[in-house]
Amino acid sequence: DSFLKGDLKGAKGDLKKPFDKAWKDYEAKFSKTEKEKKKQAQEAGMVRAEISGAELAEEMEKERKIFQLQMCEYLIKVNEIRSKKGSDLLQSLAEYYQAQANFFRDGLRTIQHFHDFVEELGKQIQKIRQRQDAEKKQLVELRETLKNSMTSYKETNRFSGSGWAPPVNSTPAGYSLHQLTGDKSHGCQKTGNLLKKSEGRMRRVWQRRKCSIRDGCMYISHHDESKDPVKLNLLTCQVKLVPDDMGKKCFDLVSSLNNRTYHFQADDTKEMDAWISVLNNAKEEILMQAFKDSPNSSGLNQSVRELTSSIMDRIRRLPGNKECGDCGAAD
Repeated sequence: DSFLKGDLKGAKGDLKKPFDKAWKDYEAKFSKTEKEKKKQAQEAGMVRAEISGAELAEEMEKERKIFQLQMCEYLIKVNEIRSKKGSDLLQSLAEYYQAQANFFRDGLRTIQHFHDFVEELGKQIQKIRQRQDAEKKQLVELRETLKNSMTSYKETNRFSGSGWAPPVNSTPAGYSLHQLTGDKSHGCQKTGNLLKKSEGRMRRVWQRRKCSIRDGCMYISHHDESKDPVKLNLLTCQVKLVPDDMGKKCFDLVSSLNNRTYHFQADDTKEMDAWISVLNNAKEEILMQAFKDSPNSSGLNQSVRELTSSIMDRIRRLPGNKECGDCGAAD
């Protein structure tokens, strides 16, 4: 009943209403006819307790046929619903099962068809992997052999990274700054003109400035030469080449004392090499003298003091040095 509830709703509702109406009309007609027959008998002086069906058949013929018609309509609808939810549903389920069986049967045939191919493919993949592992092993052995054979080479170019690095246990002659080395023939002093790039926010242009190197410092004059020149302690500076310089005439001087980079350009490559050599020679000379602890001039002492002050300032600015390490109190 619950399974047929949805479709029977129409039969019990819309279709059953005419059936119920025909039944009520039939009963009403039957009662009316029976009363009329009894009344006629009473008027004729007769008493009748019941009226036979034959007497009522002719009078009830129309209502009886209407009732029978509505009953047939109702029963036909119920039969259709039972067929739909019964044999038709089972037939659909049987067809669905058959379709599923055909699908899985075809899948099984496909798997069986490719079974041998998949097994052969797995064997080929294993062979390829073994071959690749063997090639990798040979390449690794070749790399180690080449590395061992390169330990006898030494760097001959002045640019770091352009050649093979020297062995770890090799001892360089004298002090090495691990940067560009200068040509000793250029000495430790030089005076001349260089193009310096301005530090303007909106526009940066090259301006010619008078520069001089002496006593381990570099002096850069202003446009107004009456002002005192900028003094850079070379112990706190580092010379760097400009990697994207197409003309090979530019170099940078990085000052760690004031966290600034000065951009310079010489007239040609030869002049640039001379300035870089003098800068490195002057820095190396004053640093060597500082290490020997035998200062010969007040300028040297001043440079060492500036270097010491720069180092101490950097140490103080390290995280954690603004408070006591024991109690956490502010310095």
